[in-house]
Amino acid sequence: MDGGLETRPSQQRTEDDWSAIFVHAGAGFHSVQNEPSHLEACSAACRAAMVFLRNGGSAVDGVEMALKSLEDNEITNSGYGSNLSLDGTVECDASIMEDTGRSGAVGAVDRFKNPSALARLVLDNTRRPMSLKRVPPVMLVGPGAQSYAKEHRFPLVDNEALISRNAHARWVKWKRELDAYGIRHKEHKKTPRSKVTGVTLTAAALSAKSELDAEIEKTGQRDATEDVVTDTVGAICVDRWGRVAAGSSSGGIGMKHRGRIGPAALIGIGTWIRVEDGIVVATTCSGTGEQMAHTLIASKAVDRMFHSDDESQGLKTSIEKDFMGSKVVQESTMSSAVGIMAIKIDKNAAEKRIYFTYGHTTDSMAMAHMTASMIEPETVMSRNARNPKTCLGGKVVRLP
Repeated sequence: MDGGLETRPSQQRTEDDWSAIFVHAGAGFHSVQNEPSHLEACSAACRAAMVFLRNGGSAVDGVEMALKSLEDNEITNSGYGSNLSLDGTVECDASIMEDTGRSGAVGAVDRFKNPSALARLVLDNTRRPMSLKRVPPVMLVGPGAQSYAKEHRFPLVDNEALISRNAHARWVKWKRELDAYGIRHKEHKKTPRSKVTGVTLTAAALSAKSELDAEIEKTGQRDATEDVVTDTVGAICVDRWGRVAAGSSSGGIGMKHRGRIGPAALIGIGTWIRVEDGIVVATTCSGTGEQMAHTLIASKAVDRMFHSDDESQGLKTSIEKDFMGSKVVQESTMSSAVGIMAIKIDKNAAEKRIYFTYGHTTDSMAMAHMTASMIEPETVMSRNARNPKTCLGGKVVRLP
């Protein structure tokens, strides 16, 4: 068990124990060669969360521990090993939300080993009154977030300590490609203007897809041993009392501009929970962040599932209509991708069960879940042979 802690069988659950943890390690392309590593990262996150849940930890504790475990694993795009910005630095986003509606988030933060822990600090401090009736922040970004962390004696690290060898290698490769692209299109100093809008168009915008996009999107040209996982990781947790929390963490898209805020920091876009009349629905999402932001996909997926008796169909409808069917996505020249992991609980039902559902348009999505009565987490690498059509999956998790 992580952290050297052992949980005796008698401690594993109490009567009416709802304890469960669900995690995903991002939607994208997970190579078959690296599949065991991605699934082990999900398993380790479940085990880390379950140590706290079995010992009376809250749902927020479980989410934070799961996200920290994923952030510490260099195979994920979060925390250590994150994609690098255009200038070669690590900037991360993270958020945690409770079923009370409270949340805490940070965006475009550097020098933090575990941005999810800083998001937890922001969340916890929303309950603490400030002098002169000031309102505690629910989201902090950039230098302001760093000042806040120093004020609360939160540990900082050198940015270089967050850069893994593989992340740096990806950055060098992409930088060469971008530099080469710029040299090839140097002659386009006078860019044509759109006759429709009058907006100046760059050479990149005039091409249907850049060479870099084409390499990532065309499966036939992709290195089958190389992962293309550039998205958010997430966790949804239920504690023994049935309280629910969810959270996301991400290093963002590779070669992004400094200061870019992704969906992992945006409540309602990357993470959302709805509670009403004993029914709880929670989601955490991964995908093309700017399109997710325009479509408010996390909150819309929750609403679809909340009002549907068929959770999978509700999720499918949200992916295909609210996201892929939106005008913003259909007219975009960017790669369009989304992955959603969700749970639904009806506390009014006679039987204790959690509906675990997921859907994605990407090639693959890595996930795991664990309850207090399970010895080991159950993992799944969902692979989508119909990309970009929606791939769905899930199960009913029954609690003893």
